[in-house]
Parts: sequence; structure tokens; C-alpha cells
Amino acid sequence: MILRSCCAMFMLAVVAITSRSVAEEPKFEEASPIGRPNGFKSGASTRFVIWHDAGTWHVRTTTGSKDTHVFSGTIRIVGGKMTSVKPIAAEKGGKSKTNLDYGSWNAEGTLFTFSFTTGRDQDGFDMQLSDKATALKFDLKLDGKESPDKVHLGAKNAHPKSATFYLHAQPGK
Repeated sequence: MILRSCCAMFMLAVVAITSRSVAEEPKFEEASPIGRPNGFKSGASTRFVIWHDAGTWHVRTTTGSKDTHVFSGTIRIVGGKMTSVKPIAAEKGGKSKTNLDYGSWNAEGTLFTFSFTTGRDQDGFDMQLSDKATALKFDLKLDGKESPDKVHLGAKNAHPKSATFYLHAQPGK
């Protein structure tokens, strides 16, 4: 009976370890994030815009109507951490009744959580990573819904297959 319990526990541990290592292997988007998206202009349409150039990740949100939209998400850094985050056109002062834009990162610098209420202009941030970073896992929502067609990547304005996706942390290297 004890031997059977030990064998069962061993098998469960093997399954858990195997499942965990398989789950941690990112499947990268084929779209290149390199270069500012062609034709990107603040207020042109409602969308997330993400690109990489000169060692910096750029994330912007913009709307094309008079309405405001809530852009939210998380960015997980795999294998490394953020070394800097600079707000771009986001209101300062943290989330309040009059300022609905906020961003925060965990103590390890591996998870950035944000929410921007954007209307007609743009909000966003620029982010730099440590050299050890291997991947970024994005999980994005527009007005609380997954909308991969509203996510534009790189110079070619490509769309990810899903609103949760991985990109190489150091594209072009």
C-alpha cells in the first residue's frame, strides 16, 4: 500500500513537472514587431499599437472617435526584467475619479499591468528590458474584450492571432 502511494505521488510529480515545462514554452507570433507602424497617427482609429526599435518597446493606445475606450492588459517579461518604463501622453498622478490611467509593475520587474482610458488622442509607454529577457507575453483587452484585430504590430501593422500572444524580447538579435 505504501509503495503504491509512493508510486502514485511520483507519477503525479512527473506529470506536474512535464506539464509545467510544456506550458512555459512560448509560441511566438510570426509577425515582426520591428519598426513604427506605417501610417500610425494619433486619433486615426481605435487600436493598440506595439513596436520595437533602438532597444525600446513602444506601446500606444489611440481612438478614432469622440468616444473613450478602455485599453487594459498585462505584459509579462520572460527570462529577464524591465529596466525602465516611461509614460507617453498618459495623465500623471495614478488612478483616481478624474484620472483613469494607471500602470504598475511587480517588485521583480517582470509583470507590468496597465489600464488607459483613451479618447481621441493617445496614451502609452516606452519600455526597456534587461539583456536576459527572452520573451514578452502580452494579454490585451479593449473595453474588457479580446480584440486581436485592434492590435497592430510593427511596421507592417500585423495582427496577432489572439489577444494573448508572445513576442521575442530582443527582436532582430
